[in-house]
Amino acid sequence: MKRMINSIVLLITILLIGFCFLISLIPDVTLTSGATLGCYMIPAIMIIITMIIQIKKEKNIEQKEKIKNKWLKVLFVVYCLLLITILFLNNEYRTQIYRDLEIWSKEYLKEQNLIPFHTIGEYINKLANHQINTGIVILNIVTNLVLFMPMGIFASLLFEKKIKNWRQFTILLLGISVIVELIQFLTSTGLADIDDVILNALGALVSYAIMKIKKVKEFVQKILT
Repeated sequence: MKRMINSIVLLITILLIGFCFLISLIPDVTLTSGATLGCYMIPAIMIIITMIIQIKKEKNIEQKEKIKNKWLKVLFVVYCLLLITILFLNNEYRTQIYRDLEIWSKEYLKEQNLIPFHTIGEYINKLANHQINTGIVILNIVTNLVLFMPMGIFASLLFEKKIKNWRQFTILLLGISVIVELIQFLTSTGLADIDDVILNALGALVSYAIMKIKKVKEFVQKILT
């Protein structure tokens, strides 16, 4: 029964994410944000529920740990695929805004931002002068903050033995964020913006800090043991 449930969960995960991934590879085609999130959130919720139920049913402590690690690894893969889809495949940069800009051209290079807080400052300035919709600003800033928040959770639950302190996590996080921006720049699938790195890192550090709170750690431990 357990194997059958695991197989069903994994099959649904593969089908939904595979569909989203394949659609995102088609030129000039993008899924809506809702459809993209649905393809990833449904499997993620199923995985979390399955993991918790199986952990609660298991009596052996070592087996509980194995179950937790197995499903967290699957969940981490799902999260990584979501990042790839959002950051490099299913976005407007790939299909609309910059497809006519020649890479390395002056126009293309001008669109990049290496000045900290420049983009955020422009958002605030345009908001103050009523030149941009508040929802657009909130969406862009919140998206960048939330996108990397799971990194802090995975660092605390799945990689706690490898990432032992704030310094290691921050260095790793900044490295990943910079690589993402560099790939977007080189492949013309997004803007290389230092403010994205700052917001991504801030979001992940906030979730990492929350996971270090004693009551939060006790609550998570209660659920996963």
